[in-house]
Amino acid sequence: MDAKAANNPSSEARRGQQRPSRYSTQVAGVLVAAFTISVLYSVISTLSGVTHEANNLEDPSLWIFYVVGFGLAALARMDRTESWWMVSVAVLLLLLGGIFLYPAYFVPSTQTAFGWFENDVYIGLLILAEYLCIQRLRNVTLTPGR
Repeated sequence: MDAKAANNPSSEARRGQQRPSRYSTQVAGVLVAAFTISVLYSVISTLSGVTHEANNLEDPSLWIFYVVGFGLAALARMDRTESWWMVSVAVLLLLLGGIFLYPAYFVPSTQTAFGWFENDVYIGLLILAEYLCIQRLRNVTLTPGR
C-alpha cells in the first residue's frame, strides 16, 4: 500500500467510522421544526378564518413569539454552555406554558383537529429539545448507531 492510499481512506472505510453528532445541530433542527409547524398552523388558521384571537397573524405579540422561538434555534447553534442554559430554561418555560396556559386560552370548543395535532407535535418537539439540552449540559456524547 502506498503512502497516498494510506492517507486517503476509501469511502467504505469512512462509512464504517462513527462520527459524533452535534447537539447544536439536533436541538436547532428540533426547534426550527416546532416553530415552523406553529407558524404553519397560525397561517392556515388565520387564512381559513378559524382562528382564536390570541393566535391571529395580525397580533404583533405572535410574531415576537416566533422571533424568540427561531432565535432560540440560532442560540443553540452557538454551542456554548451559557447558551445551552438559556435555551434549556426558555424551552422549559415554553413547555410549562404549553401544558398549563395554552389549554386555558384555547378551550376545546375553539380547537380544530389540526390545532390539536399542532399542539401535540409542538409540545413533543419541545420535550425532545429539552431532553437534548439536558444531555448536552451533562456532556453526554451523541453517537449515531448506538
